[in-house]
Amino acid sequence: MLSRILRTIAEHGLVTAGDRVLVALSGGPDSTVLLHALKVLTPRLGITLRAAVVDHGLRPESADEAAAVADRCRKAGVPCEVIAVDVRSARAQHVSRQDAARRVRLAALEDAARMHGCQRIALGHTADDQAETVLFRVVRGTGVTGLAGIPYRRELFIRPMLDLRRAQVLRFAARRLLLFVEDPSNADRRYTRPRVRHEWLPFLMRENPRVVEAILMLAADARLRGRGAAQRLPVAVQGLPLRARHVLERLVATGSGTRRLSVRGGDVEVRYGQVTWRPRVKSGAAATSARVEPAIVDPVQVSVPGRYCLPAVGDAPGPTLEIVETSSDRGPPRDVAAFDLDVLDASLRPLVLRFLRPGDRMRPRGGTGSRKLQDLLVDAKIPRPDRSSLPVLTAADGTILFVPGLRPAELGRPTGHTRHWIQVRVV
Repeated sequence: MLSRILRTIAEHGLVTAGDRVLVALSGGPDSTVLLHALKVLTPRLGITLRAAVVDHGLRPESADEAAAVADRCRKAGVPCEVIAVDVRSARAQHVSRQDAARRVRLAALEDAARMHGCQRIALGHTADDQAETVLFRVVRGTGVTGLAGIPYRRELFIRPMLDLRRAQVLRFAARRLLLFVEDPSNADRRYTRPRVRHEWLPFLMRENPRVVEAILMLAADARLRGRGAAQRLPVAVQGLPLRARHVLERLVATGSGTRRLSVRGGDVEVRYGQVTWRPRVKSGAAATSARVEPAIVDPVQVSVPGRYCLPAVGDAPGPTLEIVETSSDRGPPRDVAAFDLDVLDASLRPLVLRFLRPGDRMRPRGGTGSRKLQDLLVDAKIPRPDRSSLPVLTAADGTILFVPGLRPAELGRPTGHTRHWIQVRVV
């Protein structure tokens, strides 16, 4: 189980060496196992841990329970504090008590993280929580974005156990003799989440015993489609304010109809899921020096082996990558961009070929953490006019694997045991 957590952290770039991580500790099995696992993995991850217990004050015994959980945490060698919040005062009209508790809890954790200089807040959500969330959204009504479920990472919050089933977590807790408590509200069927867990899913499992896996596959597909929508936005549009970009991404995700929007620097037309960017014509010297952007930037799904080409940029032909699949008992040569296919398994495929996007980050092979791709390109002395037309090869989860002129990514790095790999090069 620890190896699965390590892999999730690596695949989704949840932490980097030197990070201070605040663990949200409730005392339940999920957060208890999360704290224990991260403490065991601390030397490998190079992170520093502390914890926080949020007392919602909704039950008379909650303060004593929170204090007991914090005390056990401190005895385990992890600094911990109890944060008391007032859910009743924060509850607004038409907002459920559980939703209000969630909002004030996350806000309190963010405040604690900033106060202690923590770059990440680790939450104990599991794959079962993911399935419950997606099912609830389906019943309530949602689009593709909602079907993607809980993200592995959003702002400060990370979820290292999102690939683990709840049964795995409970078995791990039993083997390690970890003490935990169950919040009685988790079984209170007046609330929606307990009904989803104890009524809806068991009913569906009578029809399909693997319904949780089916829902998780749906969420993974929705995330991939959602990333595709974002990647189809022209580079110039991706530099817009977040709210404007989200509007365009939703239009792309629906895949129907035509709409034109005027945004800073030009106009965007969304036609049946395809995006066209038309920059406003500049006069004089400004027009001469304007950088050419790809008119339509559709990500290309990569099923190895083969050659894959992106659209033309201005008058220049689109860049083409060649991907060769190889097996050998001697492993790949040292001087090629090779990726171990046992690491790039089905969960990280299909690979995606796209253009550079603002804000891209990459962990070069041998590096200790991710860096801005723009900084890496500057260090590699790649001319500025050439950068917008560089092809970028990513895993299905968005992790950048290969950019011409840079070292390949750490993810998929061949080892002495690698016998099956792909090689990537520009042709």
